[in-house]
Formats: sequence, C-alpha cells, structure tokens
Amino acid sequence: MKDIMVYDEAHYFDVGTSETPDIELGGVITEMTESTNPTEQEKQYIHQKSKITKTTGYSNEFPITMDMVKGDKVFENFYEKFYLRKTGNDLNIDHYIVNLWENETEANTYKARKITQTVSITECNGAAGEQKQITGSLKGGDFVYGTFNTSTKTFTPTV
Repeated sequence: MKDIMVYDEAHYFDVGTSETPDIELGGVITEMTESTNPTEQEKQYIHQKSKITKTTGYSNEFPITMDMVKGDKVFENFYEKFYLRKTGNDLNIDHYIVNLWENETEANTYKARKITQTVSITECNGAAGEQKQITGSLKGGDFVYGTFNTSTKTFTPTV
C-alpha cells in the first residue's frame, strides 16, 4: 500500500493554438479540487417509502487557486482570459489529468484523462505584502480516457 499524494497527479494544459499546440505543466496552481457535480433525477412511486435517485450526468468542475508568476505559461494564459474578459470558445482549454501512480508499460507513460474545459477566472486578489493570486474554476467537458507520455507530452486515447 502507498499513499497517493497531491503531487502524484499532474495537470497539463494546452496553452497553444490548434495549429501549434503547447502542452505545459500547471506549475503555479496552489489548490485544485475535482468536483463531479452530478445531475440527479429523483422519482418516487406510490408503493415506495423512499425516493429513487438516478445520476443522469455530470457538470465537471475544478475550482483552482493560482499564484501570479510572470513567465509561467499556464498562469499567463489563464490571466489573459481574465484580463481581456474573453468569452465563448476563447475560454476553452484542453486539460490533461495524469495519474503518476499508474504507469503503463511504455516509459514515462501513465493512465490519464483529457477534458476540454472553460476557464472561468473570477477573482484576482492578494493582501498587503503577499503574492497576488487568481481564483476561479475550470468548468464542463466530457472526459476522454487514455494515456499520457510526460516526456513527449502526448495524449493517446484508449480505443
């Protein structure tokens, strides 16, 4: 048995363009939580004492807090979306979640998920004498399951 630590899960983001991908490790994120936010449907028939709950979908969300660090490509991408008040598809980003504790047979390759999400930065804050931070969420999207090679930064979907 081995404890799985926060640093055993890597988060990569494609901060490039569709013509020129640039997949970078999210290096200055200080907090991130994965929330499924299930969509549920409840039903109760007359012969039942209790309701039946069915999960019909998910509204995936990753609340984040990120230090403001000049030169970090992921921070600069997220901050630009916030600063310029971008909307629509300009807020989308490919997010790769890599389980570093689940390596595959190929070197530097791990079990992973890819999800295209909307970057929703809601605050830029900081107290006197402290480093500034941005906070918000990565929202929505459906997962594609596969593997991720941390050396080549390539995702291969499971067929």
